[in-house]
Amino acid sequence: MPDTRPAIAHPMPELAWPTETSCRPSRILVVEDEPVTAEVFERTLRHVGHRVRVARDGLQALHALQEQVPDVVILDLGLPTVSGVDVVRRLRGGVGPQVPILVVSGTARAQVTLAIDDLLPGLWLCKPIRPRELVAAVELVLRDRGAAG
Repeated sequence: MPDTRPAIAHPMPELAWPTETSCRPSRILVVEDEPVTAEVFERTLRHVGHRVRVARDGLQALHALQEQVPDVVILDLGLPTVSGVDVVRRLRGGVGPQVPILVVSGTARAQVTLAIDDLLPGLWLCKPIRPRELVAAVELVLRDRGAAG
């Protein structure tokens, strides 16, 4: 049987591609400055049916959020131009106070000066993260959001 995983132009470790999602397709903003990671996140989420937009820095993220509020934001904290922490604060103080945020970071939670309430609704995930774990986290926050709304 032929390999049906998406081709990735960068050398990468073998990935376990999720094959389906149990939630409805959603609009997801991925904010990640590392190109390979951004591509893996985008392809993984598109593969299971989500509509994905990628921002490569904090300023692009803020512009994207002004254009359209997503259902979920996946956010790295170590971003150029505007930090991930500042993106969270602006999102919570403006266009998306209830948008779930999945922080996906190599930074330990204890090292970040961000109130836990600023992340809610949302989750803190540590890099590296497997594609199936990313999809499961998206499903979890979407299910929680649906149950709350």
